Amino acid sequence: MPRFLFPLMLAATLTLGNGAAFASSCDPSETDVSDTSIMHYRESKCARKVMDQADAAFKEGEQLEKHGEMSRMCSNFNSALLQLDSYRRGDWRDKYSRIAKEVDENFADRLARFEKTICPQKIQLYRHLSGKGDAWAMFRLGTSYAKGIGVRQNDSEALNWLQQAANRDYPEAYMALGIMYSDGMAFAPDYRIAFAWFSKSAALNNAEAQFQLGGLYRKGMGVEKSLNQAVEWYRKAAEQGHEGAKARLKEMYRAKEAKEPLFGY
Repeated sequence: MPRFLFPLMLAATLTLGNGAAFASSCDPSETDVSDTSIMHYRESKCARKVMDQADAAFKEGEQLEKHGEMSRMCSNFNSALLQLDSYRRGDWRDKYSRIAKEVDENFADRLARFEKTICPQKIQLYRHLSGKGDAWAMFRLGTSYAKGIGVRQNDSEALNWLQQAANRDYPEAYMALGIMYSDGMAFAPDYRIAFAWFSKSAALNNAEAQFQLGGLYRKGMGVEKSLNQAVEWYRKAAEQGHEGAKARLKEMYRAKEAKEPLFGY
């Protein structure tokens, strides 16, 4: 061997040795590689394969449902979603963004179908996704505990998961927390905190939150009493068709708490 080739071969060997070796996530017959571009290509192929498998699993699950085999149907749906979820993250997605988008859309469609079932595995999926920081799953887990659906009713657990979802700016959690604190579930009502959560939700034009704020201002609960503010928030909710807000405005007009406008609310 020419002496000048030895350093080049040694350098190449060291580079390969120091580089991370990657295995295919769906094909054990493929050899490990240290080239990330090859690995990303393989992962994109695996993502397509898993989407096809999920499609087949859901079709089979729907057939099982028709035959009353609910347990097997639930297992099919849950397993397919877990497989799809594993491809909702990863460095390969940057280069293969079109396939990554298909995975996300496929997962969302399948999840919506799964949500319509009463499968107990939904709780398992919520926990799995929550562990990965998914705010939607945290919210669903929180509401499941609040209502005792799929788990033993537990207000403390509900509050914990709803708080985590809200901390990740999940809007529906704002409203849910407002209700928990105003109703005093698992603890004495704290209208000041309820007011804060309803305010965040109302700022996003949630009619129910606007209605709740109207009630707090009218009664001076958690905030200084203000009939003007109560009317303003009731009107915002009423303009969105909230029947409760319309009824409260009529009450306030009859009680002379506010002047009834000539038009509108």
